[in-house]
Amino acid sequence: MGYVVLIASVRYPAQCSGCGSELECVGVQALVGQSLEWDIGYHCSDCGDAVYECGPGEGSVPNDLRRRLLAEHGEAQLILSDPLAVPALVMKVLRTELGGVPAQTKRTFQQIRAGMFAGTMPEMTLLVDRLRAAGVEAEVECPQQPDEAPTSQFAAELDEVRTVRRT
Repeated sequence: MGYVVLIASVRYPAQCSGCGSELECVGVQALVGQSLEWDIGYHCSDCGDAVYECGPGEGSVPNDLRRRLLAEHGEAQLILSDPLAVPALVMKVLRTELGGVPAQTKRTFQQIRAGMFAGTMPEMTLLVDRLRAAGVEAEVECPQQPDEAPTSQFAAELDEVRTVRRT
């Protein structure tokens, strides 16, 4: 039995880079174990052109894909379940996971406390997992839930998609 993969995906119209035809592009951000991954892809039925781009990590997610995911699924909000959570412990996790200078980390902590810190469901779920591992009770609230798939199903689909080459 595998672990569950958390997937947020969006389909949107795009233009083929090969022939200019209108087509459907698919963008995905996934939390696979303890790793964020993303991909964008399409295959043109008119000219056969195929594009598949992928990458790891939250910071490298293309802004356009992240914006589309947030518009489609809504913002997931990070909530500290324990209002008395030790600020230094929370900020240590935030700085490790999000980077930045201490002043920025403090602002992020203040945003979380004010209920104003949000992102995609995979991003916030990973951050909650890291906070919990450090002993901080936290949870994610989201208006819409992304898809969940068992690892074996996701792996089969991912293997199929990864065979597409850029032409």
